[in-house]
Amino acid sequence: MDLQLAGKKALISAGHKGIGLFIATRLLEEGVDVSICCRQQADLDAALAGLSQLGHVTGQVCDMSQPDAIAAWVEQAGELMGGIDICIGNASASGQRGEGPDPWRASFEVDILGSAMFYEAAKPFLIQSAAAAIVQIATITAIEHHDVPISPSYGASKAATINLIAQLAQRWGPEGIRANTVSPGPILIAAGQWDMIRDRMPALYEKDRLQHPLQRMGTGDEIADVVAFLSSPRASWVNGANVVVDGGYTKQVGF
Repeated sequence: MDLQLAGKKALISAGHKGIGLFIATRLLEEGVDVSICCRQQADLDAALAGLSQLGHVTGQVCDMSQPDAIAAWVEQAGELMGGIDICIGNASASGQRGEGPDPWRASFEVDILGSAMFYEAAKPFLIQSAAAAIVQIATITAIEHHDVPISPSYGASKAATINLIAQLAQRWGPEGIRANTVSPGPILIAAGQWDMIRDRMPALYEKDRLQHPLQRMGTGDEIADVVAFLSSPRASWVNGANVVVDGGYTKQVGF
């Protein structure tokens, strides 16, 4: 299937590692011009060195908890690329642990406020696109209890982003902007969270793995493929959806 993505222009927050890097890789392979952001220059340089072999990619240091920095990245990327067709919201404070207000504050500033400001900053570019699409990366922890060693702020904030995207789908749809969410289940990526859990907490890793009907973890490619489709004109009639990509880990029936 030709996803009709060649020549499109995409922004990916935290596109330097993990799922974000897989998404950046897939979109570049489909002929998309990509701009990524992350907080550290060294991480950005390393990611760009690898991604540049696949296509046209740029990047900027940007803390997604800072609305002014978000606006500056979006404006610069949009001007440099000559427009924006796709926004992928992948940044998250998911590594926060512990109790008290700090994890909650970080999750609000990055996952909720940062996501909202990202899309608001990009909207003037998106409404100029003939195939504008937003895809927010959430988690199954937003819709079902998942016993992972992180703050409960993670699932709560991601649930808020699912609601945000549903609202944008209704409010911005008439202006030609589609908005959808992808909620991954446990994904095994080298040096990622589940890779570390496999090493340090093997019992928890095995418990999660065996809850999948296929008895394995998902891969970054399996998430990136779904994101690429939802970002593409071939998904033109998908709007306001939360697509769960977890290999059947969650047991709810999605009526």
